[in-house]
Amino acid sequence: RSPTYRAADVAYLVDKLERGFDRAIYVLGADHHGTRNWYAAVARMLDYDPERVEVVLYQLVHLTRGGAQTKMSKRRGDVVLLDDFMDEIGVDAARWYLANRGPDQTIEIDVDLAAERSQKNPVYYVQYAHARIAGILRNAPPDNASNKLLLAGPLAPEERELVKRLAELPEVVADALLKRGPQGVPTYAIRVADDFHRFYHEHRVLESEQEAFRLGLCRATQTVIARCLDLVGVEAPERM
Repeated sequence: RSPTYRAADVAYLVDKLERGFDRAIYVLGADHHGTRNWYAAVARMLDYDPERVEVVLYQLVHLTRGGAQTKMSKRRGDVVLLDDFMDEIGVDAARWYLANRGPDQTIEIDVDLAAERSQKNPVYYVQYAHARIAGILRNAPPDNASNKLLLAGPLAPEERELVKRLAELPEVVADALLKRGPQGVPTYAIRVADDFHRFYHEHRVLESEQEAFRLGLCRATQTVIARCLDLVGVEAPERM
């Protein structure tokens, strides 16, 4: 006798649930939509709570090069392997673009743009904001070199908007957990980078009356950007 095609999946589901995990979450392609009910039925048959089993179906990935979509077919052997894809655009860009869309959205990746090391590339743009802040902090005086008040006056509009944006991080993360998808995190990181660049272009940080406060704001921004990048598995470089 030989096991059925699904026997290993049943055993693995039991193993997950018996190890005490609250949820067994399966991430599958949209062409496996019939599997969604199958896992719940197996859990119910084995006297497990089917609510502990979740199936998240992701749509297909479309790649474009030179403005034209790359045609892929497993039957013809025309496929792009993930290793080759990461070699072409880098691990950070691959992770960013794959995490940038929700499970109900087709993932469209412009390979030419994803390979660019310019601020037109969203992942590079966010990483650059982190590296820029690191450069500011490297040139800052030691923490004990200044007795200025942390806040020496009212907030400028760009400072206020940046502070408000940073405060949104817990809500963004909670929403990602609820939706079982990280797609809101890259979008939020871009907005943080946008707000930081606007602040930085309008206001001097070092050797200003607001130096202590603005350095604190830079540190907070760097922390938030680093956390966002970490959540989608992307490096937060100190120099670029």
